[in-house]
Amino acid sequence: MLVFLFFNDFLTIKSEVMKKSRIYSLLLLASFLLLLSNCSSDDNNLEPEIPANNDVKTKAGSTNGAPYKVFYQETNQADTRKGLIILAVGDGGNENDATLNAQCTALADKGYVAITTTYRTNSEYYAGFKEDMEQIITTETTAFGIAKNKVVLGGLSRGGNRLHGAVLPANPQNNSYPIEGIKGVILECAGGDYWKGRGMLYPVLFMNNKVDDAVQTPDAETFVNGLQENVNPDVKDKSKTLIVPGSGHCTNANQYKDFIVNNIDNLFN
Repeated sequence: MLVFLFFNDFLTIKSEVMKKSRIYSLLLLASFLLLLSNCSSDDNNLEPEIPANNDVKTKAGSTNGAPYKVFYQETNQADTRKGLIILAVGDGGNENDATLNAQCTALADKGYVAITTTYRTNSEYYAGFKEDMEQIITTETTAFGIAKNKVVLGGLSRGGNRLHGAVLPANPQNNSYPIEGIKGVILECAGGDYWKGRGMLYPVLFMNNKVDDAVQTPDAETFVNGLQENVNPDVKDKSKTLIVPGSGHCTNANQYKDFIVNNIDNLFN
């Protein structure tokens, strides 16, 4: 009888231990899953946050077969529109690029008409890009009643590199000539040599990692140093730069968006 009671107690204890062990394992698993769900990469790897605003509308357009996307708000008074901003996509991108769409939505929310655009890649490097941008400017400033001198041009990665030819002094050897009369330039991870910073014809919002091996001049400070020596009207005083520590290429989408939104008005004033 004693043996039976001892054996029964042993089974009860073993059952309780196994039950607690299973509960402990489940708690460990739940904690791990909760930790995993709460883990977030740093801003470098996040998709940009697109502001939710039902007032911002979109429409499609194209120039020379290259599609673009327009972000705007409806208004009965065209003179309330602050200006036109055109952002050219990077290599292999399209008008639905998430980074630029987020920026354009935020800019439209501030009262600008903002455009994400592609461009012809089989046309002459600088001349074709300039022609595409000028056609968009003509079409959309007319459509929205915006003066042609209230325009900012920008580009991400290759889009920004293409833009260099349109915002620097003429270079007949490259068949590159500047677009005249714009308010400023937005360059996102587009690199730039010292002479480009020094030669910029318009104020620039410049964003780049400190080290970017994907561009011709990997140290972003080189371009910034050129801007500090720029003598063209307003360029040195109105230009703003965001140099992200460390290395990478176009890896700070949300920081770029906030930087542009917080500084864009300065280019139009």
